[in-house]
Amino acid sequence: GCSLKTADNLSVVKSIPMEKILLETDCPWCDIRATHAGSKYLSTTFPTKKEKQYEEGCCVKNRYEPCHVRQVAEVVAGAKGLSVKEVAHISRKNAYDLFGGLEKRKEG
Repeated sequence: GCSLKTADNLSVVKSIPMEKILLETDCPWCDIRATHAGSKYLSTTFPTKKEKQYEEGCCVKNRYEPCHVRQVAEVVAGAKGLSVKEVAHISRKNAYDLFGGLEKRKEG
């Protein structure tokens, strides 16, 4: 969120090799807002409710939740000219490489 706020921030993201990037969300605050340079790459939205009014299946307005990591991937992908799928795949591999004890969960 906050680290994807300016054009300069996006230039930094673009310059970092994908093999060095891990994704995170700046939880619980610092969402990607319409005024942020990275917002032009967002394609995913989440239903939200007013601040401090939790409802199952909705995010709280202005609070960044773990599900928003997809939006971070969208901004990184847009800045680097990659697909979201590529960014997700590479950053997942990077996490496994960094935290060697992680077990790859079997899908299916």
